[in-house]
Amino acid sequence: MFNLFKIEWLKIKTYRTFWVLYLSYMLFTPLFIIFVAYKFMSTKYSNFEEMTLKALAGTPFIFPKIWHSTTYFSGLFFIVLAMLFILLITNEVQYRTHRQNIIDGWSRLDFIKAKFSLLIFFVLSAAVITFLTALIIGFTYSPSGADIIGGLKYIGYFILMSTIYLVVAFLVAILVKRTGLSIIIYFVLVVILDNLLWLGLTFKQSQVGYFLPLETVDSLIPNPFKPAAFESRTVSDMALMISAAIYLAAYIYTIVRYFRTTDLKT
Repeated sequence: MFNLFKIEWLKIKTYRTFWVLYLSYMLFTPLFIIFVAYKFMSTKYSNFEEMTLKALAGTPFIFPKIWHSTTYFSGLFFIVLAMLFILLITNEVQYRTHRQNIIDGWSRLDFIKAKFSLLIFFVLSAAVITFLTALIIGFTYSPSGADIIGGLKYIGYFILMSTIYLVVAFLVAILVKRTGLSIIIYFVLVVILDNLLWLGLTFKQSQVGYFLPLETVDSLIPNPFKPAAFESRTVSDMALMISAAIYLAAYIYTIVRYFRTTDLKT
């Protein structure tokens, strides 16, 4: 797979749009989180309501809670990389380079593996920058002797979440094929439809909403500023991870089956 990734890298390394979107995420996200942490930790609240809100939020920018906070904010902006992934895949379809790869000797499975190697690159690079950002903030604001590794599980949750977000982007891209329409459909699915369904189900005090395809991973990294007393989820993290793994397997199976049987001329 590494050889396939090297070929993918040759395709994108001189592509200006790739660098603009990729670096936007890799630079803006940590800077934004560092800025939020600075404002939260340095601001002196003057009235009772503000002090109460800060007390309820706790201290989300020290160890071990910083792992939760950093992965939450990184997840909010991860849609940028997902849309970049859609762009790279739909470009292959629109310009017929996926057909040329196969004519040149790749199998259809090789093409899928190549794209998954790029997916892994996005996930790992996002996880690394998130990990480093958490370390910087944590060491800056945490008292000596703080539990540094207590919340490291959130990095694992972030990797699972970002993987599913990109696999869904992959699926939408190969089914729809057109860049603009794929991005619109993906945005509607991820940002609007998923949240509306979740709100509708949880409003009825149902736990079913937490098993929606994207909510299984979103719920693993809830809003760190939300007081624990307001959390209505009773579903365990393990149940959510198992559900997410099942969804992930179904997405990958659909992608492989569709691409193996579809007419590449369309």
